[in-house]
Amino acid sequence: MVLKNLSRRKGRAIASSIGLILAIAVIVSTLTVTGAMQTKIGNELEKYGPSLVVTPNSEKVTIPYGSVVIGNNLLDENSIDKIYAIPDSANIRVLSPKLYNQVKYGNNTILVVGLFLEKEIQLKTWWNVTGSLPQNNTAEILLGSELKGALYTQISSSIILGNSSFVVSGILDQTGSIDDYSVFMPLNVSQKLFNRDGKISEINIGVTNGKMIDEISNQIMEAIPNAKAIPITQAAGTRTLAVQQTASFSLLLASIILVVGIGGIMNTTQASVNQRMGEIGVLMSLGADNSHLYKMFFSEAVILGLIGGVIGSAIGIASSLLMGPLLINTQISLVELPLFVIPLAIGLSVVASVAASLYPTWRASKIDPVAALKAF
Repeated sequence: MVLKNLSRRKGRAIASSIGLILAIAVIVSTLTVTGAMQTKIGNELEKYGPSLVVTPNSEKVTIPYGSVVIGNNLLDENSIDKIYAIPDSANIRVLSPKLYNQVKYGNNTILVVGLFLEKEIQLKTWWNVTGSLPQNNTAEILLGSELKGALYTQISSSIILGNSSFVVSGILDQTGSIDDYSVFMPLNVSQKLFNRDGKISEINIGVTNGKMIDEISNQIMEAIPNAKAIPITQAAGTRTLAVQQTASFSLLLASIILVVGIGGIMNTTQASVNQRMGEIGVLMSLGADNSHLYKMFFSEAVILGLIGGVIGSAIGIASSLLMGPLLINTQISLVELPLFVIPLAIGLSVVASVAASLYPTWRASKIDPVAALKAF
């Protein structure tokens, strides 16, 4: 009876389900695109440089990213091993320890940074170097772009820093940051030059999962009580917030469409009740009670909900695959589709359809079978 009734009014059933289908499509496409964009942001964290900066936990020392104030307190180099021992160390993509100091060069003061060059260039993927990187345990240096002209030096030339002679192995292309005014050398060489054996000024950390930054920061401060780990990936956080706000707006829009869809199904179900007064009267005169009516109308609602959920999900996925690369420059892959999206969408569609049928079905259960037969 349920299937025959639906087949008799296919056009009206389809029309009443359009709002539901559109709402489910918007919900599925929003969740799919949001998940893809958040994954993309997580995979591209390296474009924003370090995610965390670990510095000595002292008010006298401030070493924010982009400007450096040298203090007396330093971290022990064994802090690196402690960081790699934290529970979520698998989410650390690269770790770059640094030692800062200043040296006199003629009438100028030059900022010298000791570090592992191969780690730093993994952290700052925008670095371009003319020449080659200084090798560990060698008296080689990398000059920032602004120092090339200020010091009148070229690649392979030598300069004196402190009491030691260094060879310029490479020149860093302009970055628009303090790096343009810095001299970079191997960490162990800088430790010997400044008598800071086993000491570092800060540790820059890049992570693979942006959602883990705060947790990793807390774990580092627990492992190294005399240090503070400061999250500094504001750009990724801003983009993530923008994605979440857009998703919230889309879900709000989908909720409005869903309410309209529920209204359409309710109207269709009520019209069906009015058209089937005689049929309902016959059923009730033959012994059907309220439970039979509820089963009949709810079964129709479930079928409409399943159809709306499946069609809406298909439209939502198709629109994500087609429009993702065009509108948001994000490639959507079915492999990355969250597993909960489809069952959630279909379940929501069924629940909405059944909810829309509650009032009309309750009205049907209150029909007087005698009056219904007379009307028939």
